Amino acid sequence: MKKIIRIILVAWAVFASSSCQDVFLQKPDVSGTVDLEKVFSSSKNAESVLFRCYRDALVHGWPGGLGWSHGTLGSICGELSKGYSWHATWTICDAGLTSTPAKNANSDTAGADDFGQNWECIRECFIVRENIDRVPDMSDEMKGYVKAEATALIAYRYMGMFYRYGGVPIVRKAFESTDPDIYVERATLQQTLDYTLELIDEAYKGLPDSWANVGGAGIYTGRVTKGAVLAMKARLLMFAARPLFNSAEPYLSFDNASYNDRICFGQYDAGRWDDAIKANEAVLTWAAANGYELINTGGAGIGSPNPNALQDYGTATSTPNNREVLLAYKLDEPGEIALYYNTSGFYGDYIGDNSDNGTRGMLTNQLEKYYDKDGNDIDWPKIGESAPRPASNWIENMENAEARLRADLCTIGIETLSNPGVSKWQPTGWGRRTVNMEINPDETSAAFPGLPSGDLGYAAGATTKFYYNAGSRLWFEPPLFRMAEIYLNLAEAYNETNKPADALKYLNAVHNRAGLPSITETDQNNLREIIKREKAIEFFNENQRYFDVKHWKDPRIGTEIIGGPKRELVFHVTSNSGEASVIKGYWDTVRYETYWHPRMYLEPFPLQEVNKGIIVQNPGY
Repeated sequence: MKKIIRIILVAWAVFASSSCQDVFLQKPDVSGTVDLEKVFSSSKNAESVLFRCYRDALVHGWPGGLGWSHGTLGSICGELSKGYSWHATWTICDAGLTSTPAKNANSDTAGADDFGQNWECIRECFIVRENIDRVPDMSDEMKGYVKAEATALIAYRYMGMFYRYGGVPIVRKAFESTDPDIYVERATLQQTLDYTLELIDEAYKGLPDSWANVGGAGIYTGRVTKGAVLAMKARLLMFAARPLFNSAEPYLSFDNASYNDRICFGQYDAGRWDDAIKANEAVLTWAAANGYELINTGGAGIGSPNPNALQDYGTATSTPNNREVLLAYKLDEPGEIALYYNTSGFYGDYIGDNSDNGTRGMLTNQLEKYYDKDGNDIDWPKIGESAPRPASNWIENMENAEARLRADLCTIGIETLSNPGVSKWQPTGWGRRTVNMEINPDETSAAFPGLPSGDLGYAAGATTKFYYNAGSRLWFEPPLFRMAEIYLNLAEAYNETNKPADALKYLNAVHNRAGLPSITETDQNNLREIIKREKAIEFFNENQRYFDVKHWKDPRIGTEIIGGPKRELVFHVTSNSGEASVIKGYWDTVRYETYWHPRMYLEPFPLQEVNKGIIVQNPGY
């Protein structure tokens, strides 16, 4: 499999003797002086260590950076179906997050995160930051950049832990086994926020705007820039401003209420929204000066639908090194990310119509969020309708759907527009259109309107996001920060500060780019829901919705999004060829119910960590 990255072919063995074997709260195995001297004896070795830090830090939330295998966050937040019964996502959907590992999880993980991996990665980064000055053949300028990169990667992990756990232990160095302060308690939410901002600001001062002026065009593609850490700051402050943390009362109280400041600021502060606005506006200012933008090539600009919506959205989500992506994860080693995201392709003998991804299609819960080409709701089948909808309704709905849906979905009778012209019989399988189907049932089948017993499939269809004009490639570069996020952050923040005109300006920049007419709603509550919907569409399957809905404290979180009924389309067909001509009708059905409890607003710490008596568990677990 082709590797995507220019900056990484990691020399794993070089750093193996220096890495922590468990989370920092336990006494780590520490390399001796000789090993550190070897690792930092040349710029080649030192860069290998740095690039391992990139690999370990930026995978957070993607396969390889979760606390479990088999699936993605989309399967536990109402975007995708839950998978098979042996998947961790199935277990979480059925029983919720727990402080002990789900099925297919590492023995020391909990919830939907690998808590120990955070500290392993942070320690790696500190080792680089503390020892890079040893390197004899590296310039002082480059050493400064490397220190700033390591600091930025530490900040990235702290940012992720902040909105996953709340307050976490603050670590300022790579611990040695002899350190008396190796056991660190949880910091408050405010202390964690302040430390993460401190790391971000420190990294910003030492990073370049562009690596092209450092090492020549293209040779350092993918390394962190000033713009990337500004985007970290913007996201961090959005989570600080949202209702989950920005409140006088926590979502649940600890038995000992003195710990509540680990998960709540203790008061609502409208100024947090102003801080978020400033941080997001700073990203736009930097982007304008450095060649990054929300891609809109249609020439119409904000206020008019973009005629190149498919091309521009597809480019922004799928094309490596495009000018909308501020930072991407550039290593799919060993193909693990593609394995769980490319549900329509063929990955060896493992992905295909009968693969582990065969039950990870788009739920109706997500499908119905998309607009038609004119910006109106699409009339999909409803639960309880007396008869199936005709095939003509399905085909008309899909043909009239907005560009983002046609890029995101490959389904029965309607191929994705992400990768046109690739035969469904080629190994990449872009035309695979297996969905939940009844083949030749009796017209009065007792199965209607329920799903046929034992039937499995891709729900509304298989996902094809990240593969616009991909041809035969299976790998992709997960976008970690896109300019569209900054625009929708500003829409949200301006709406929360009662500035609807500004909110609409930034919302419509994304909405118009998608080929849709401008939204004009100014009521704060109504506009809030429209902004949420826009983000659910624009960032489908990009690991954002799982966290957004929690921090919004969305009122539907337990009845429709994370918890509640999960709906899948079922198709009555005459054969399983996948062609539109075989469809006789289709309907919606409740496939399964998922679990929600308010404790799940934040992730649990692993039980084995809590049992050490240092970390206090989040309430409810």
